[in-house]
Amino acid sequence: MGFAQADDPIVMTINHKNIQRSEFEYIYNKNNVNNEIDKKSLEDYVDLFVNFKLKVAAAEAMRLDTTAAFKREYTSYRNQLKKSYLTDVSAEDSVLTTVYNRLLENVAASHILIRVAPTDSKEKVEQARLRAEKARQRLLAGEKFSVVAKEVSEDPSVAQNGGSLGYFTALDLVKPFEDAAYALKKGEISVPIRTSFGFHIIQVNDRRADVGKVKVAHIFKHIRNGESEQVLAAKKKTMDSLYVALKHGADFATLAKEFSDDKRSAANGGVLSFLGLHQSPPTFEQRAFSLKINEISAPFRTPSGWHILKVLEHQSLPAFSKIKGMIQRRLSSMGRGSVGTDILVQRLKKEYHFQYKEEALLLAKNLLLQARQAQNDTTIVAPAIPKMVLLTIAQQNYELSDFIEWALMQKEEADQLLEKYGEYTILRYEDNHLEQKYPDFGNLMREYRDGILLFDISNQMVWDKANKDKEGLAAYFKANKSSYAWDTPHFRGAVLECVNKEVYKKAKQLIKDLPLSDWTKTVEKALNTDSVTAIKLTTGLFIKGDNDLVDGVVFKTGNFVPTKNMPYVKKIGKILKKGPQEYTDVRGPITSDYQAFLEKEWIKKLRATYPVKINTAVLKTVNNH
Repeated sequence: MGFAQADDPIVMTINHKNIQRSEFEYIYNKNNVNNEIDKKSLEDYVDLFVNFKLKVAAAEAMRLDTTAAFKREYTSYRNQLKKSYLTDVSAEDSVLTTVYNRLLENVAASHILIRVAPTDSKEKVEQARLRAEKARQRLLAGEKFSVVAKEVSEDPSVAQNGGSLGYFTALDLVKPFEDAAYALKKGEISVPIRTSFGFHIIQVNDRRADVGKVKVAHIFKHIRNGESEQVLAAKKKTMDSLYVALKHGADFATLAKEFSDDKRSAANGGVLSFLGLHQSPPTFEQRAFSLKINEISAPFRTPSGWHILKVLEHQSLPAFSKIKGMIQRRLSSMGRGSVGTDILVQRLKKEYHFQYKEEALLLAKNLLLQARQAQNDTTIVAPAIPKMVLLTIAQQNYELSDFIEWALMQKEEADQLLEKYGEYTILRYEDNHLEQKYPDFGNLMREYRDGILLFDISNQMVWDKANKDKEGLAAYFKANKSSYAWDTPHFRGAVLECVNKEVYKKAKQLIKDLPLSDWTKTVEKALNTDSVTAIKLTTGLFIKGDNDLVDGVVFKTGNFVPTKNMPYVKKIGKILKKGPQEYTDVRGPITSDYQAFLEKEWIKKLRATYPVKINTAVLKTVNNH
């Protein structure tokens, strides 16, 4: 199947490479956000576009598009961008909306688990189902859930919780369990529900609006294993005293900083990150979600120790648009994100006239079995694979041998692999034709590709080059020094705070003939030790008001007084009245200007190297055809 484009003439040729009108229009319109299209602005933009494409041509000439780093970044972006094209968006949105609606509600449920593995025999599966159904009948007859659960459930936690899972929300549990729980009314008991763990009998105990997340501060006293009753009583007494103080108006943050054993949160007044369901011990969670904002709990105990909580903020579930991406990621990580892809595959099969060849299909299973046997046993000869078409997509043939080669790397049974191969092949076909089929996708990928190359080549030829070219920066500064004159005097040098005059003399000798940037490191390394600080340097380029020490010592303003530990204070350097002394004094502006200079010279060279031809007749039709 072809992907025909509308009439798309060549608007220009750069380095013998044709640029079609659609590409130029796409970039032009994207950068011309106000859509103020006139002859002058269009002509101005042509120059910018040509310069951009010349830089890309230079990058291609340097083979920057063949580097591993380029391929990795380009492929990563394409893999992200293509996701929305390789799924049925409306079906995907329906799934996401269902999950979001479930997230708006918490369900409390109990369950009985009868374990059975996904690979168990049909007989064993049926035996497990019957055991689950028998437990269900006992519940329907009126037996208490926790009693039956403790007797028959194979969930390791049943002895402690009687089968109760507490409250949960969407994406907390495996999909079949979640689907069943959200379909039940309060008090209802499910039929046996199979998951990867086995068969479950589920009873919904309660439903409520989602509690969202809560931010709390806490004061915590840790309880260690084996602590004496006296120590435990003392810690409880401390927490009781703190609670009384809080009730009488004491500041929570102040007490947390002073008394809490959770030092990380104590430094921040006891404040913890937002907590959702199942992110803290059950007792802690129950207290946190039961309190109102600014309400303070009485001391309570969890397995780790004593807590006093103060609720700072409640956070409801954000709007669907804000967490849609998060839901998508969670579904994918849980293996539940394929609904949109499955629907797309069915649509593409019709669109591209997907068809299996029956004769090859019948051979495929036996040949795969023989090939697997040969793969596992070197004494068995691999079967000869006849040259035969297995399936067609858009009149393109895919050989039986392609399937066998692919299937030998998979683990599923032949029937499953034939279906899986069809999906894999048609999605790969669609993937390979996205740029041709969807102009927006093609434009974005071309823009991203050229953007990577533009960044890499510009970094080499201008940005990084200017930062590292000390000789070039110095020469440019010398030739343009008058452009960087200033009206305000600057002090370039250092103020030295010393324990005595001898230290100052040693420091002065050490920095002789060294650049200013090395003064602090050289002097402090030579004259200070881990236990004794003999000298401190304040170095750089300063104007009045930048630094109190420099103001007092150099500019004679302010109220600077030397410290008792370092009474000997001197300056070394110069006051520059008319302008900078070296290019490093104006490193930021000079680097920026030097980069602009390098780019200008580079573009001159590119214009002289690569031929450019503009089709003015086509250019006149931009956005007007």
